[in-house]
Amino acid sequence: MYEKIRKNRVKLIVLSILLVIGIIFVGVPLLNRLTGPDNEEEVESGDTRVAAVGDSITYDLYVVSNEDEFYPQQLDDLLGEGYAVHNFGVSNYAAQASSDFPYDTTDEYQESLDFEPEVVIIMLGTNDTKETNWNGSEQFKEEYIELLENYRDLSSVSRIILASPPAAFLEGTVISGAIDPDKMKTVGDAVEEVAEEFELEFVDVYEETVNHPEYFPDGIHPNEEGSAALADLFYQQITEENSQ
Repeated sequence: MYEKIRKNRVKLIVLSILLVIGIIFVGVPLLNRLTGPDNEEEVESGDTRVAAVGDSITYDLYVVSNEDEFYPQQLDDLLGEGYAVHNFGVSNYAAQASSDFPYDTTDEYQESLDFEPEVVIIMLGTNDTKETNWNGSEQFKEEYIELLENYRDLSSVSRIILASPPAAFLEGTVISGAIDPDKMKTVGDAVEEVAEEFELEFVDVYEETVNHPEYFPDGIHPNEEGSAALADLFYQQITEENSQ
């Protein structure tokens, strides 16, 4: 009898683990498909169109309470009249085509191209650090460039701002298949190298966030304060370049 109970408990534990995995790898992308960012705001004919491309740090579904607190919306407020910032973030997606969830397979990716942006901000790389996705800096750069080229080919684009992923503050042993905070600096360095190679603008978000764990209450996703800090970084980049 005891042995039968023990086996049933083991089965229950296994089923629970499988359920959690299913929620993470299926439920999160599905939820994003159903509740994606609201980009219905009307764009005036003279507006500078800014496309914010990214993952769940851009589309901050998990921590902030409403879309007005997402960094692209805060950036839109900072830039004010004459700009239209649209949020094309997708939770759980990565830059690399070989990853478990490649960004260029999403509706938001195609919508970001159809938006015909003049300015593109790309902040991807956090999900590329997963053990199942990461195969070294060279492969990351190669596949990152493949994604980048699709934006460089847009005739509407005059500026592309590449951003390193923010620092991550996950304590304890990294779980297999999970985001690896120790690789964030490596990914950021790779993105900076790509920016230098193509003479594009670069924002070192990692360096600006590594001493601010209070921005990321769950270790990954920014709260309203963290989103405001991201928005300010990109605001300074856009406006300072414009003033030169």
